[in-house]
Amino acid sequence: MNKLTKLALGACVAGSLSLSSALAVVIDFTGGTVTTVGSSNYYEENGFRVTSVGGLSSFGAYYGGGNNVIHTHWGLGDYGNVTAVEITKIGGGTFDLNYFILTSNTMTGGGAASGTEQTYIRALDGSNAQIGAAVLLPPENWGLGTTTQIFLGSQFDAATTVQFYVTNAVDCFGMDEFYINEAAPGVPDSASTSLLMLLGVAGLVVGLRRRN
Repeated sequence: MNKLTKLALGACVAGSLSLSSALAVVIDFTGGTVTTVGSSNYYEENGFRVTSVGGLSSFGAYYGGGNNVIHTHWGLGDYGNVTAVEITKIGGGTFDLNYFILTSNTMTGGGAASGTEQTYIRALDGSNAQIGAAVLLPPENWGLGTTTQIFLGSQFDAATTVQFYVTNAVDCFGMDEFYINEAAPGVPDSASTSLLMLLGVAGLVVGLRRRN
């Protein structure tokens, strides 16, 4: 894979692993369906919907590249009209968003980030009230040469909607590999961690008995 930068956002990453009882899935923008309604569109895969609000986003191959992503042009920038990108569960319900890959977040279309990009992610509950604080995402250059791994905190557990939005003139924004109700890659989920702890305790008890 392309060069990745890791970044943990929000509360302690371990707190994000409550993992709702709903089906654990990874959305990688491959094999789903795209629907256009008026001036907006949305993508559906594995029981979840990613909606481009206020304008059209691209779902699929990244400018002819070999990796499928969502790529958005924000309305506050020079190239698009999108006002928000939202993740929801089809049919309603809560979910945990634990991880995704940031592929672009730049004020310069087709170019390097300036470092002043104001792109945020926040979780909303069933009444559209914000859960915890919105989190500022790091800048990321256009393209797939480098990408950033985003590990989310516990305020992104039990969300009804996860929303991305900007507050200044960001042009290009892209993402990939949403881990929903599933631990981030390389991070064990809470059940696995508990099992490992139990096995460790059991091994310690057996060792003490043998010594005695």
